[in-house]
Amino acid sequence: MEIIHSNKIITIIRRSLNLIDKRLTEHGVKVMVVLQDMLKAEGCQNMELKKNLSLLALLHDVGAYRTEEIDDLVKFEIGDVWQHSIYGYLFLREFTPLGELAKVVLYHHADCQEVANQPEHIRRYAQMLHVADRAVVWHDEVKRSEDQLNKHFSLGMGTKFSPEAVRLWLKCQEYKTFEKIDDSRCLDAALNCCCLTDSEATDYLAMVIHAIDFRSRDTVTHTMGVMEIGLRLAQRMSIPEDDCQKIYYGAMLHDLGKIGTPVSVLEKPGRLTPQETAIMQNHVVLSGQIIDGCVDETVSRIALRHHEKLDGSGYPLGLKEEDLTLPERLMTTADIVSALCMSRSYKEAFSKEQCLSILRDMLENGKLDPRTVTAMETFFDEIMAQADEECRPLRETYERISGEYQAILKKYTPKETP
Repeated sequence: MEIIHSNKIITIIRRSLNLIDKRLTEHGVKVMVVLQDMLKAEGCQNMELKKNLSLLALLHDVGAYRTEEIDDLVKFEIGDVWQHSIYGYLFLREFTPLGELAKVVLYHHADCQEVANQPEHIRRYAQMLHVADRAVVWHDEVKRSEDQLNKHFSLGMGTKFSPEAVRLWLKCQEYKTFEKIDDSRCLDAALNCCCLTDSEATDYLAMVIHAIDFRSRDTVTHTMGVMEIGLRLAQRMSIPEDDCQKIYYGAMLHDLGKIGTPVSVLEKPGRLTPQETAIMQNHVVLSGQIIDGCVDETVSRIALRHHEKLDGSGYPLGLKEEDLTLPERLMTTADIVSALCMSRSYKEAFSKEQCLSILRDMLENGKLDPRTVTAMETFFDEIMAQADEECRPLRETYERISGEYQAILKKYTPKETP
């Protein structure tokens, strides 16, 4: 049984990235088109390298979800955009098979002089990605001619842009690359080289999910917490193994839509306004748009119904008891427990007693399934200990990435003059 169709992972990632900011819609795929033509101009015959560089092009702005630099990303003359480059590099290096090739993303906004001391292949491909990225921004945002872009590249050759990368871009005129950016068929075709193995597909999907959860120390393990709590709770309730797996993957996907929710709303201290609440609740709709047609239908419903309640007071559909299966009801309980038992920007982590008290209140008010609440009460310590053990490596990774981020940022951020 294929729960998440591996050949659809790129579609899920593409849709997720398109929600970061409307100005970046299809930006990664367009950069991929340009980079692939530059590789063609270079005579690249290594299909594995082409695949990996295409994935880097697709994902080069994934770190932008974690930062506030998007206004700069859509300008041709950019300012300090190291933050999203660093996060993107660390996510890709840590959670995908790319390893140190991810350094291409770290330097994709660096002037050619800044990467002169990097290994030759990192320098070359970072500059190619830099030129490809700027070509797309010029086309989409500056909206001036290709001839004017060529002149700009030529003027910056040797300082901002490497002569080699500019030469490859100029050769791309033979392929009408500037026109391809407007052709949806070319965008779709560019993705054909990104065929992932099952293992790679899982890695890349997990990387996007971690990019969402890593927005703060408080939320870093939320998705994994729901996955582990949901799976352990299902096992204690003797739910069939096939359904346990569907619950696990439903939990993995349940908050994907938060990539399109402003961080200012997600991490706001204090009560949300009605407008902010509507924005927050829309993450479920966005999740549905991302996974539509890409995931087993039962898994999709588990993921998209984790805020529904038995009395119809949930969202986004206001479903009632008769509309919700046991796995869907269980997911709601697992999500609530994960949210309660960790700190957030607006609250401290709740104790076991507080968590169970809230679950009982919700049960008495007809919102939660009694079987899931009873099992959670019975096995709380065991389930939470197992979930904590599974989440510990991810927390440690977060701390390591946070430390590396600060060290790299300090290295490349100009010191303020006194």
